[in-house]
Amino acid sequence: MTLRIGYLGLGAMGGALATHLLGQDLTVCDRNPAAVAGLVARGAKAARPADLARGCDVILMCLPRTSDVRDALFAPGGLAEGLAPGKLVIDQTSGNPEATALIADDLARLGVMMMDAPVSGGIPAAQAGKVTIIASGALAAWERAEPILRALSDKVFHCSPRVGDGQALKLVNNAIGAGYRMATLELVALGRAAGLGLAPLVAMLNAGPAANFTSRNMLAGLVEGRSTTNFALSLMVKDLNEALTLGTATGSAMPLTAGARGVMQVGLHLMGPGAKLDDVIPLTERLSGVTLTGDGSADTALMAQIELACVTCNLIAISECVAMGLRYGLSGPEMARILAVGSAWSAVIDDILPAMAEGRSAQLRWTLPEAEAALSALQDRAAGLGLPMLLTQTALAFVQDARSWLGPKANLGQLTFGYDQA
Repeated sequence: MTLRIGYLGLGAMGGALATHLLGQDLTVCDRNPAAVAGLVARGAKAARPADLARGCDVILMCLPRTSDVRDALFAPGGLAEGLAPGKLVIDQTSGNPEATALIADDLARLGVMMMDAPVSGGIPAAQAGKVTIIASGALAAWERAEPILRALSDKVFHCSPRVGDGQALKLVNNAIGAGYRMATLELVALGRAAGLGLAPLVAMLNAGPAANFTSRNMLAGLVEGRSTTNFALSLMVKDLNEALTLGTATGSAMPLTAGARGVMQVGLHLMGPGAKLDDVIPLTERLSGVTLTGDGSADTALMAQIELACVTCNLIAISECVAMGLRYGLSGPEMARILAVGSAWSAVIDDILPAMAEGRSAQLRWTLPEAEAALSALQDRAAGLGLPMLLTQTALAFVQDARSWLGPKANLGQLTFGYDQA
């Protein structure tokens, strides 16, 4: 029997994902008539929410917030009016894990299965079928959902039988990536203010252990003069707020994530609700008073300090976010398996996550005193140049505090303390 699929929520991400279901028995729904018309012109059918649910076996949703998901399901005329026992709802929203689990309970009372399957990787990756999809839910739901999700991307993971864990892991992923993004841009701004050329600085970062998703994508795109994401800045701030809420609920300190969220919130206020994630580049320029693009020197000593500072910030971002995920109840091995293939990737994560999954600290080539010296030197230079180094200062304070309880000769990899304490 041909499976009848519905997709509700055709924004930038949902619309890109739904195109991969064209050619199947697909019905779509969105408040934007143009988004619906574009897919109808390519072979989909259109329906109101209750009718879509009534006529489909599996319904996927991709909406801005979990509150929107609840409204789409249970408001008058919503999906629930057309749902029947045996149907499956797949929520691809980057939402609130605990609220999503409550929605799943409400649907279960109607005999309807639910999974969450948020995506990571950005709009271009969604268009290319290359996003990371992190699904969670009962095995029976997963077995039914897997072929549909694999039509959307070639990177699909089932991380847990507990609904909401996919969203929690997505929050871990996004928080790590946001920490990378803002710390790396801050360090690049310092390098540019000190006279380094953007191209050699980015090439250095990408060739060694400091490489991360931001340096390989956003910064490489900046060197080449192209945009790399159309993701809304407001949605990233929303995800960071959700991650920090989980951090508070689990007793997990997340200072680097909080710093990244604070800077992005400033950007949202300055640039307005239409701001995109790529706009953190001009935001960094405004905050630092320096243009990130341009030629300059390739001072190897300064670049080595920036490299070590970036490695340290990458490491802290990973450690604090993974610790939060563990305290929430996520599996260490599952996080290690999934985080390394999306926007949480960095060169150091390839060393750190396997060690964390085994409950041990990784051994990196630097010591804590070496990291402290590099961060201190960069802070002094930033002060002289008049740059606000918010995330780098957070990393410096963290390293200085860690020396007091890890010892003066500790390896930098021991900053993965959060895993052992979880």
